[in-house]
Amino acid sequence: MDSVSPPLFPRPEQTIFDDLAALCVSPGYIHAIAHFCFRDHVVGFGDVLRGKDYAKLFSFDRLIRTEISTLIGLMLRGQRDLALPDQKTFQQYLGRTEALLKELHEALNEPAKAALTAAMADPTGSTNPFTGAALLREPIFYGAESAYASQYRDLSVLKYGRDDTWLTTNKGFSAEEAQKAITAISAFLSDNLLKSIKSLKGLPPEQWTMMGGFEFTAADVVTGSGLGLATVDAVLAAFCFPDDGNPTFTALHEFNAANAFPILKGQDGRYTLFLYASLAEALYETPFYWMAADKSYEATAMANRGLFAEQFTADRLERVFGSTNVLQNVDIWETKARKKKVSEIDTLVLFGDRAIVLQSKSKKLTLAARKGNDLQLRSDFKGAVQDACDQAMLCSEHLVSNSVTFTDSDGNEIAIPSLKQVYPICVVSDHYPALSFQARQFLSYNTTSIIQVPLVCDVFFIDVVTEFLETPLRFLSYLELRARAGENISHSHEINALGFHLKRNLWLGENDFIAVEDDLSVDLDIAMAARRDGLPGEKVPPGILTVLKETAVGRIINQIERRSEPAAIGVGLELLKFGEESVKRLSRGIDAIVAAAAKQQKHHDITVASSEAASGITVHSNNLPNGIADERLRRHCELRKYSVKAEKWAGLLLEPGSGSVRFGGLIEFPWEQDGAMDAATANMPQARPINALESLIKRAGKQPKIGRNEKCPCGSGKKYKKCHLLKNGWP
Repeated sequence: MDSVSPPLFPRPEQTIFDDLAALCVSPGYIHAIAHFCFRDHVVGFGDVLRGKDYAKLFSFDRLIRTEISTLIGLMLRGQRDLALPDQKTFQQYLGRTEALLKELHEALNEPAKAALTAAMADPTGSTNPFTGAALLREPIFYGAESAYASQYRDLSVLKYGRDDTWLTTNKGFSAEEAQKAITAISAFLSDNLLKSIKSLKGLPPEQWTMMGGFEFTAADVVTGSGLGLATVDAVLAAFCFPDDGNPTFTALHEFNAANAFPILKGQDGRYTLFLYASLAEALYETPFYWMAADKSYEATAMANRGLFAEQFTADRLERVFGSTNVLQNVDIWETKARKKKVSEIDTLVLFGDRAIVLQSKSKKLTLAARKGNDLQLRSDFKGAVQDACDQAMLCSEHLVSNSVTFTDSDGNEIAIPSLKQVYPICVVSDHYPALSFQARQFLSYNTTSIIQVPLVCDVFFIDVVTEFLETPLRFLSYLELRARAGENISHSHEINALGFHLKRNLWLGENDFIAVEDDLSVDLDIAMAARRDGLPGEKVPPGILTVLKETAVGRIINQIERRSEPAAIGVGLELLKFGEESVKRLSRGIDAIVAAAAKQQKHHDITVASSEAASGITVHSNNLPNGIADERLRRHCELRKYSVKAEKWAGLLLEPGSGSVRFGGLIEFPWEQDGAMDAATANMPQARPINALESLIKRAGKQPKIGRNEKCPCGSGKKYKKCHLLKNGWP
């Protein structure tokens, strides 16, 4: 144990695992586990939780939860020895553990190296090296967390609430009582860890240990939860490790009972919990297996599991779009006679000219797939993701076909509007390791100009995205940008893509591909901790949700973000593509023309083009009657769109002074050359890019007067006196 030098050649994975197992049953090794848990999974902070406090959680040197769970599971294969080792032995434990885990990680990467070598040697270049199950064992083991601990904790009540009778009868507690108990454990351990640190002051280093910080009693849980002792005892017993030597955990991807039963019971009635997140996940995952083992209740448990996923996702979408726009259990019939049902949609959102088709599945990644079985891996993916995707895409095709009949859960026919965009979403209800990575490799689909790239995620992501993008416009904007990015974004979990979007806007612009690191979600992590756990911290991640405040663009968005008119949606989506600096510049320009229009009682406008988005926006401010103002704005947008060969162009009319939105619209169709339009735009000033607005802002209200016989600046080709020389007209 004196040496931690790496081996001179790659050793087999199982050999490394066995060496690690032998180390973990060493006398007093449990203190090394306590050290790693405190070092790598306990976050300390001052008055307010900040990004720098979370920095340690993104360090490549820390041990992630699956690694520490492995250490705990291996330790439990032997007798627990609580004796504190001497300092030299303790440091050897730490060094040897990290060396073996690093070697284990390298061993798991060997299949990837071999696959990449083979792919490079393939003269056709058609080999995808990332589809083998053996290669996927590494991202499955080291992949990002699927959920926040608070989500496992709180969603467990919704997941198992329908099973309360069974739980109370067979386990002695309800889903809500279990949630209260583990919440109390978390709160107690947070305080206890701080007390444990303080207790080390004045002690010699050879007596230092963090073990006490992870210990609690049933009485502590009773005090914190308000539950009776019998109920608390029942909860603790249900999640206590059985002390059977963890016989199934003989290889890295075999069943580790420490994950399902993370609480360790001591001889003196005290309990130990090293990883609260593991207990929260066990609360969410393990009860299903208890119920599935009861053959008389298995079918009910399976049905309730599916109902949870469908109801939860629908409820979260209702939070954004309102109950009248969200439909559950939609049936699709071949004809109006409804004699043959061709498919069904779990949740359908209809909002303006946009639709969301959501299909959920309650399938998990099996142990056989985790071990590297190619057939099982693909079978699991098909059952959990591909089947849901196929159904979502088929239903999306029916939505735009106008050849079938849709009915709601009561049998009433649903009127389907003319749709501009349809967003398929495939949702899994449980933790599915490396879901984003697998979707990138295996998912098969065909898109159209209307049906977008499917979004593959879990219920935890639906929970988070609807928490922060809580208006229809912002939610649809993310779906549009995420679909546009498609496979051109690399991330370990969909949460990271959302974190990037909230921070910077998920508009790739001139970038062909972006790789999103896990730490880009840190502000989102803090906001979730503040909202769900009550920790002191910013509840709104800085970025697109904050930068619009007190800006003209922000005020416009606030006025239209819940409106379902296609015009409002179209204009809003274009505005939300602008980055922070662009928003500020455009807002200053809008403020300038609105103020000038009010002061001079004249029409003022501003136009900016985006070469990256092949689009632009024209904003008018005047007091003209709606009909005249609408005609002028539309014509101006048509000319501007044509002049820069854009695919689409947005237009807005604002009230002078207040800047309130009067109306707006979006013109979108492929650019085609036209002689009349060439003539109409021949002398039109060039549309300014967003970064060239300052000079225009300074000149707002100082435009030269147009003569009666000069050509009208609207581009109609008519003389000004016969076109728009009107009171309060163009300057």
